[in-house]
Parts: sequence; C-alpha cells; structure tokens
Amino acid sequence: MNYIPMRLRILIGIAVVLTPLVIWRILSSGEAGPALSSGEIAIREDRINGNVEALVEKVKTSPSKLARRATHALGSVGAKSLPALKIILLEDKRPEIREQAAQALAESVHAAVPNAKPITRQMTAALVSAIENDKTPEVRASAVSALGRLYDYNNMASLLKAMDDEDRRVRVRAHQAVTRIFGRRYEFNPDAPTDKRQDVIKIIEQHWQGMKDSVGEYHDANRKPEKH
Repeated sequence: MNYIPMRLRILIGIAVVLTPLVIWRILSSGEAGPALSSGEIAIREDRINGNVEALVEKVKTSPSKLARRATHALGSVGAKSLPALKIILLEDKRPEIREQAAQALAESVHAAVPNAKPITRQMTAALVSAIENDKTPEVRASAVSALGRLYDYNNMASLLKAMDDEDRRVRVRAHQAVTRIFGRRYEFNPDAPTDKRQDVIKIIEQHWQGMKDSVGEYHDANRKPEKH
C-alpha cells in the first residue's frame, strides 16, 4: 500500500466533508427567493389581467399585509383603478391601507396623464382632502408626497399649509413637495417654532404668486405618463 502523507489525508477528509455542502449551495443559488403565497399569486394575476374588481375585493377582505399588496397592485393597473383608489384613500378604516392608497393613486394618475385631466383633478382633490382631514400623520405625509410626485402646482396652497402641520413628518414631506414643484429650495427648519415656520411659508407664498403661471406652464409642457 502506497503511503499517503498525513497532510494530504487531512485535505482529502475536508474535501469529503465539504463537497456535499458546495453542491447544495450551487443548486440552491438558482432559487428566485421565497415562494409566493396563494394570496400573493392571486394578486399578481389580477394585476396582470387588470382586474380592478378582484383587487378591490381583496383590499376589502384580506388581512392587512395582503390588502396593502392589493392596493399597491391597483396603482399598476392604470387609470381605470382611480375611482377605486379614491374610495380606499378616503374611506378605508385602516391607516396603513389609506397610506398605501395615496402612493398607488399617484402612480395611477401618472398613467392617466395627459388624456384624463378631469379625473386627474378629482384624484388630486382626494389627496388634498386626505391632507386636510385624515387623523393619521402617515396618511397625510403619504398624500403630501403624492402631490409632490405629481407636480401638482394647482394645490400649492394645501402643501404650504402642510408645511405647518402638527406632525414633523408631514412638514418635512410638504417642504420636499414644494421644492420639487417650485424648483427652488428655501431654508426651512421643520423643528422651528410655528412663527418661524410661518415666516418661511409666507415668503414662499409671495414668490409663488409671481411665478405660478410660468411654473404651471413648464410642468404642463413636460408632463408625460410614467413608463411601467
């Protein structure tokens, strides 16, 4: 029998132990991730098929996690989901679903531009209503961000008012939205006392009155649907 050096025998032993593990890692690396649940699969199919009614039903009857997914999916369907998203935003009892609805509504409005201006105005009015009336700060903050994402210069007054919201998150998002729409950044401290915040808001409002027409014309000329 040929003599095998101790070092080589150790290396062979290690290889024997590790080889199955290496093979398993190679095979498992091709997996796409955790499998979707039956509910998630159904939501994906409804989104692909543009089945608004089925998605709305899932929002109404599903637990929060799946209801959020269904609401998000409605945002990918396009303009025909807008009336449903408006109702969810203004009437659903769950704050996390209303928060998601504001984001999804902005996505659907993008898909509707520029061929559905009347319904677009209805949807931005719903976002303003959420900003002014919703009791949950996360929902108000989401609605503010949605207006900013939509470059909704027609509701600048509501965004300026939101810069003095009682909740810091809303104030920060409102300042971001105003900056996005206006194209000018103002030194604004969301943690400053109300009178200091109001001083900045008044300056922005004065500048806005002189520039809103040109800003509106610019955004209208450059408004295009988002590609999904």
